[in-house]
Amino acid sequence: MIILKENTFWYFKGGGINGLCTAYQLARRGARVLILEKFPLPHSRGSSHGQSRGIRRAYPDPYFTRLMETAYKEWHEIEQKTGVTLIKETGLLTFSKDDNNQFIHSIINSFKHNPGAESEALTTDQLSKKFPYINFGGNGVGCYDPSGGVIMADKAIKCVQALCEELGVDIRDGEGAEEILHDQVSVTVKTTLGNSYVAESCVICAGPWAGPLLRQLGYKLPLQPIKIPVYYWRAKTFLPHTWIYEGKDSVEEGVHYWGLPELEYPGFAKICSHHGPNINPDERDSVSTEHIKRELTQFIRTTFPGVTPEVGVEESCIYTVTPDWNPIIDTLPTIKNIVVGVGFSGTGFKLGPVTGTMLADLAQGVKKRQDVPTLSIDRFKNSKM
Repeated sequence: MIILKENTFWYFKGGGINGLCTAYQLARRGARVLILEKFPLPHSRGSSHGQSRGIRRAYPDPYFTRLMETAYKEWHEIEQKTGVTLIKETGLLTFSKDDNNQFIHSIINSFKHNPGAESEALTTDQLSKKFPYINFGGNGVGCYDPSGGVIMADKAIKCVQALCEELGVDIRDGEGAEEILHDQVSVTVKTTLGNSYVAESCVICAGPWAGPLLRQLGYKLPLQPIKIPVYYWRAKTFLPHTWIYEGKDSVEEGVHYWGLPELEYPGFAKICSHHGPNINPDERDSVSTEHIKRELTQFIRTTFPGVTPEVGVEESCIYTVTPDWNPIIDTLPTIKNIVVGVGFSGTGFKLGPVTGTMLADLAQGVKKRQDVPTLSIDRFKNSKM
């Protein structure tokens, strides 16, 4: 058994962005931190891999728009500390072909509640004039976020990991958690390599593998891993900014598509769906997503005349979603020294530094429980088994 001494905080199963940011925040406060990661790093099994992610202030909930103010500041601080440019501000257009779309109008109202964040609400005529390479179907509404853009995910992971290592964080990959034991003063985790680690507190950022770990602790949270196919399409007309589309152009009740400009593969734009099939994360690629490819092909054919509606490159990612598509960032109600950051529902990367601060505060007892209902475990009343 390896015993970690006082002022030590666990962070296990996760060399992903939220766990790394938590470890970084704890280590810079002087805590001894151990990261356990199930897979050898770097890997593409979870939710933080890949070259790019969107970043934006444009959220339908004003609370998240405010959080992103802090996230941008902290990302820029990480850029300054490492000397690496991580954010490309391309601008972000959110739009719908339905001028009554509630999602878009909620984003417009969210910016009104955050007057310090610049934005522009757009009518159908304004959309057509400003974005001639998009076919809006003669009827639409939009909101432009000039600060939106792309965060270079792989680079960001490497930067935060390097900062952790500079501060003495112990990162052990290829070693997952098998059993979690706890009492009022410590947490013990037994691992796949036969090691046991003891610490004062434990932070679980286990992504799509969080459900089984939490069930061991008596909690059945509504966490559903889904497969997100990541598609790249040849763009004849360059798309200069990121975008999000919400509408009802599919056999689904509603669709939520998003895209990033040509950055990763020369000549290819990244265009994906925000939804996908339920999966077992250990069998991610056994589930077909051909129906999503067909839907996106039709959407691109009718919406982006400058993009060839044929997939050039295909990759895979995983979201872990909650029923309301908001994360859980909280202490387990009956286990005061175990904290969880789970269910980020496809929006976790950009919020990483803020999430890390929240989880560090909970792990150190700066806050006993999450006081924001949107993020609290208490909003799921039947979570205790």
